[in-house]
Amino acid sequence: MKKAFTTLLLGCSLFMSGLLSFDGAFQVAAAAEVDESKIDGLKCFIMVRKDVKGKKVVDYKDGKLFLCCSSCVKKMDRDPDKYEAKANFQLVYTGQYRQHACPFTGKEVTSESPQVEVDGGSLGIVEIKVCSDEMVKQLDAMEFGDQVKTVFGPKGFEAGKFSAE
Repeated sequence: MKKAFTTLLLGCSLFMSGLLSFDGAFQVAAAAEVDESKIDGLKCFIMVRKDVKGKKVVDYKDGKLFLCCSSCVKKMDRDPDKYEAKANFQLVYTGQYRQHACPFTGKEVTSESPQVEVDGGSLGIVEIKVCSDEMVKQLDAMEFGDQVKTVFGPKGFEAGKFSAE
């Protein structure tokens, strides 16, 4: 009994000190599933002419980012804010994150909500929903880079309640 209590106490101490962690088990359950078919032919969002398949995979938010090389990993690590919108775009494109609200208003979207294609060419095409036809027109009038910043940048991503769930 004394040995079991000592073992339990040691385990709790190690867990609290961070030397022993159960995060891995929980992260596996919470991590989003990657649609592998979307990776084939996908280009790096930093070096847009380079393939990502079989290259560098890094943890990002509750998912994985696919990059072409160590140099791009370093760029992402150095200045994540610069690449945040395109990284978020890739999370949605690869099926790891899903939209739950309008990225303009934060209001709930339904299967009946107007839809817009954000076409990133070799970076993929993501279909998003918005609250009105006017918002569709606004997005359609934008270039790809502006669409990505608007929808997948920090404000749009938060308002759109994009998540791994």
